[in-house]
Amino acid sequence: MEQALINLSQYTGTPAVTILLSTHRTFPDNKQDSIHLKNLIAEVEKELYEQFDKRIVWPVLDKIKETEKSINHDYNLDTLVIFASADFLLVKRLPIVTTDRYVIGDRFEIRPLLKAVQQSEHYYIISVSRQKIRLLEAFNDKIVQEVKNEDFPYLNHYYTTDPMRLQQDLVVDNLLKEFFNTADKRFKKYYEENPLPVIILGEERNLVFYQEIMDIKGLVVGTHHGSFDDTSDPEIAKVTFPVIQQYIAGKQDTAMQAINAAQSAQRLLVDLNDIYTAAENGQADTLYIEQTYLPTGHIDKGIISLGNGNGSTDVTLPVIDTVLHKGGNVVFLDENALDNYQGIALVTRF
Repeated sequence: MEQALINLSQYTGTPAVTILLSTHRTFPDNKQDSIHLKNLIAEVEKELYEQFDKRIVWPVLDKIKETEKSINHDYNLDTLVIFASADFLLVKRLPIVTTDRYVIGDRFEIRPLLKAVQQSEHYYIISVSRQKIRLLEAFNDKIVQEVKNEDFPYLNHYYTTDPMRLQQDLVVDNLLKEFFNTADKRFKKYYEENPLPVIILGEERNLVFYQEIMDIKGLVVGTHHGSFDDTSDPEIAKVTFPVIQQYIAGKQDTAMQAINAAQSAQRLLVDLNDIYTAAENGQADTLYIEQTYLPTGHIDKGIISLGNGNGSTDVTLPVIDTVLHKGGNVVFLDENALDNYQGIALVTRF
C-alpha cells in the first residue's frame, strides 16, 4: 500500500478523479453497494461534463465505468476508493469508515489511503509452546493465512526420554531453547522477505525463553498468555486484535513525544505557510495533521490564503503531496490531538 501511496502523491494531471464509497463487509448489506456506486459515478459524470470538454472526459469515464463492471462487492471492506485519470487507474478497498463523496482536481485525494495505512496493521503471530510453534499472518482483526509447509507448524524433536536427564531443569531448558532457536531461524527467513511487527502467544515462561533467543530484537510489539496449539483462526484473531489496537494507539503517544522534542529543539513549524515553504524546500521530516483538519483556500505563487471563496479547495492536499514527494512522512492524529498547534505541525529535518 505504501508504494501505491507514493505513486498517487506524485501524480498531477487534470482531471484526477477520486471516488470514495462507504461499503459493507457482509451480505445482504453489500448488495446495495453496487447501486450506490453507480449513483455516485453518475454524479461524477455530470460534474466532469460541466467542467471539461467531452474529449477530455471520455477517457476518464471509460476507465471508471469499466472498473465499475469488474468490482466484486462480495469482497468489500468499509470503504471503496477509485482513483482515475486519462492515464491512471487504481482501486483500493480500505478498512476505515468514510462518507460517500468524490473529488475532481489536478491531484488525487490520498488522505483515506494515508489513514488506512496508519489505522491498520499487518503483522505476524507466533504461537509458542513446548510441542509446537505456529506462524500466522494477520491484518487487523483477520487472519490472512497460517504458514503450512515444511517450515511451520514446527514440531518439537528436541527432547529426551532419559528419566534422569528429565529431572535436570538445565537439560530440559537447553533442549527447549534449541527448539525455539531453530524455529526462530525459520521465522527469520519470512521476516526478511516481508518485515512486519510480531505478536507472540504462549505460556509466560515460553514467551520469555523465545524472546531471549530471537536473532532480531525489537520485533515483538505485544504478547498474550495461553495455549494456542490447536486454536482456530477466528479465536486467535479475537486475542491478537486488541493487542495490535493497543500498539497502533501507542504510535500516537510516540508522535506527541516527537512533536514535543522537536519544539524543544526549535525544529517545529505550525504556521501553514511556513510548513508549505519548508516542504517545498525539502526540509520536511514528518508532517503531523489531525484527521478532521480540512482548511480551504487558494495557493498562489507558493502562498496559501485561507477562505471559502469561489474556487476554494482543500489546501492540505498539496502540502501533503509535497511532503511525500520530497521524501518526508505524514502522520494523521486523532481530533483535538494538536489543539495547541491549530491542527497541524511539521517537524523539520534541521
